[in-house]
Amino acid sequence: MRYLLGAALAVALSACATATPVPTMRPLTQAHIDTMGPTPVVIAENNNGVEKSWFYTSSASAGAAYGLVGALVSAAMDAIINAGPSRRATKSANEAAKGLTITDLNQSLEAHLRREIPAADVAVTGVVYSDVRSEQLLLARDPIEDVVQVAVRYTLSEDASTLRIIATASYESAQTPYATPHTFSGSVPRAETEGPAYRNNFTYYSSQLEVPTLTPELRERLVASVQDSARNDAGQLPEEATDEYRGMQRELENARDDRLTKDEIAIFLTREWLQDDGALLRREVEEAHVFIARYVALDLNRTTVPSMAGSDELIETLEDQRTVRRIGQGIESGAYISSAANVTSFSTYGNVIAIASVHSDHIDAVRDAAAGQRRARR
Repeated sequence: MRYLLGAALAVALSACATATPVPTMRPLTQAHIDTMGPTPVVIAENNNGVEKSWFYTSSASAGAAYGLVGALVSAAMDAIINAGPSRRATKSANEAAKGLTITDLNQSLEAHLRREIPAADVAVTGVVYSDVRSEQLLLARDPIEDVVQVAVRYTLSEDASTLRIIATASYESAQTPYATPHTFSGSVPRAETEGPAYRNNFTYYSSQLEVPTLTPELRERLVASVQDSARNDAGQLPEEATDEYRGMQRELENARDDRLTKDEIAIFLTREWLQDDGALLRREVEEAHVFIARYVALDLNRTTVPSMAGSDELIETLEDQRTVRRIGQGIESGAYISSAANVTSFSTYGNVIAIASVHSDHIDAVRDAAAGQRRARR
């Protein structure tokens, strides 16, 4: 079972590394734009598929005061507390993988980016897509020179009511190096002396599914789902006195109470995403890819330097009242967000993510193949 730290933590850590914070977004200069012109796009092949976020509970700080014994007790408690949410998150990711494969995701994104390539008989100015290709960059150490690189993550919220899709686009070339447009009271931080000449984030939030109301029937379905999730490959429930059994009992106790936790809600909402061969999931992904393909192309030709202090800008309102806005302040200033009109509550994304077992196996296969190639070259 594999779960990973959420993107939010990585962003927070990277932000803390700079003494004087500046926006993550880096615009191209007009000189860059004039030099680049038609530029190929490389899609970093997605390997995680649709991730399922969840909240990992840690009691390490409480046990720290009791030394080694406290650490051991905390570890045992964490294993029991987190076993259920982890298992349910992985199950949701496994189900999502059946509705939408990584091949589906990569091919859809490539198709929409290709639609933004100008026709051969159209006169173009500025940066445009000249070609689009996908590459496996899981183990890549160095950026690809002179291409617009696009990487996308697809994450279901803790309660699976919302799908968040984040694309990061960047461009790096020795011929067009980055020169910080920001001023600093002291020396320029190292992070602002290197890296891509262009970088920005494009976030799409899906329409929000309605959270189910707890009824006696729903409670019984939840209890059955907990038991089903706890069975091993042979269909057997955990044996008594094991951590798996204690974890199941804890889940059953929660399932029989009078409230639905976020990961319990996700059991039912994940299945809504996958009805009709995943039609809803596919539709939201397609719309997100339209947004990403279009706005990356537009943003590459925008030279405005983002500010830490400003206000959001409404860029577009679609027929279904979905809005596209550009963030105006903070480290995410300059980034684009596409939001649905039917949002009734704030979606949370936990602090870790689970990925489908089939995708975990795929990642291991990519790494094993790379290791085999290295051994063959020796």
